[in-house]
Amino acid sequence: MKARGFSLIELMIVIAIAGVVLAIAVPTFQEVMNNSRIRGVAESIQFGLVKARSDAINRNAPMRFQLVSTLDATCTASSTSRLWLVTQYTGLTAPANTRGVPAGVCNVNPYVPADQEEPCPATLTVAAYNAEGGNATSCLADPYIAYKSAADSVPNVDVTASPTMGTPAGFVVTFGPLGQLLANLEGAVPAGTPAYSVLVAPSAGVTGRSYCVEVNSNGSPRLCAQACPCT
Repeated sequence: MKARGFSLIELMIVIAIAGVVLAIAVPTFQEVMNNSRIRGVAESIQFGLVKARSDAINRNAPMRFQLVSTLDATCTASSTSRLWLVTQYTGLTAPANTRGVPAGVCNVNPYVPADQEEPCPATLTVAAYNAEGGNATSCLADPYIAYKSAADSVPNVDVTASPTMGTPAGFVVTFGPLGQLLANLEGAVPAGTPAYSVLVAPSAGVTGRSYCVEVNSNGSPRLCAQACPCT
């Protein structure tokens, strides 16, 4: 039997069908990818909050979760960043050191050994720490328990946290040794439930699902697949 190839018309029909299939599939695949990225950011923030609360209980010491603009020496408080830190908190009075207040020193080199002393002895001043070029020789200069890597780039995802506190506006949640919410330098614990919320959503012009991370008045964080508030 003589082999027969495709005619030009048949080839054009196949190409047309393939084009229709791609036109339908590509936007759907893109939305799936967007949803995955958005959920990843939301789950990261939820993890940070859970980490701060569990460490407050395990270490029997107040812990702060806070969003920060960067993780280098230029870092400031933020309410719109996906980057976060968990630090130990020293109390309502303004500390004379960087412990628990990482603004400007988010690039601190880890203290060795990594497991910090509790309570942290006051053996290193900020001036001495800065003179050492950012090398933490005491847990006093290394408050960091956990952080979100700055190298992890997530495009087309917007973060909006509330309430904002302090100047510049930041998002800070402080947990006590019983897992409860505590007042901090940025203000009192907000009234109502949820006490805190973080909306993680697709950027303008991008398709995708919104997620909400909430901290209830009892201190427990949760995640839901919808715009804030969770219902």
